[in-house]
Amino acid sequence: MSNKNSLWGLLVSISLCVISILIYKFFIEKEDEFLLDNPTENSIKVVFNGETYSLAPGQTLGVPVFSGKNTLSSTYENGDVILKDTFFTVKKTNRGLINPTLSTYYTFRRYYGHIKNIDSLYKTHKTIIDGKEYVGEIKGHKDLVLQDFYFNVNQNFSRIINKVDSIESRVKLFRKNQFLEFYQSTFE
Repeated sequence: MSNKNSLWGLLVSISLCVISILIYKFFIEKEDEFLLDNPTENSIKVVFNGETYSLAPGQTLGVPVFSGKNTLSSTYENGDVILKDTFFTVKKTNRGLINPTLSTYYTFRRYYGHIKNIDSLYKTHKTIIDGKEYVGEIKGHKDLVLQDFYFNVNQNFSRIINKVDSIESRVKLFRKNQFLEFYQSTFE
């Protein structure tokens, strides 16, 4: 009788573990990938590590990136060259964005948790974009490869995070027009 109860307990605990893993995989896990992005209003053709990609205006595409040396060339659909035979090195391949048009992107840090005087955290940093002042930890980027952010251009900020005992923050990468729309709808 005791062995039968132990077996049932083992089966129930294994089932709960499997269910927990499935819930995490399908509902909680955040997909990390490297994106190839075209924020311009023109179609572009990109040759990345020997593979050719055509990106429509505003299109984002997940691509495999190698740790180490990668190659990229990009042209507008009319044949104008943007980048020719460009080499770059990637150390972390879990999350990033390749900017084949060398367009401007912005990162913004959002704070979470019960923070006294949260406005003072935002107001300590000021950035001017197109002649207008914006508050918050905002950084502009025009690099070929962008990394060191938590949310990519195709992901949204979390509404809440489960750590309430300290100040927590997350950084999101935005296209320029995306950032201006986000800032206006959130802070103005």
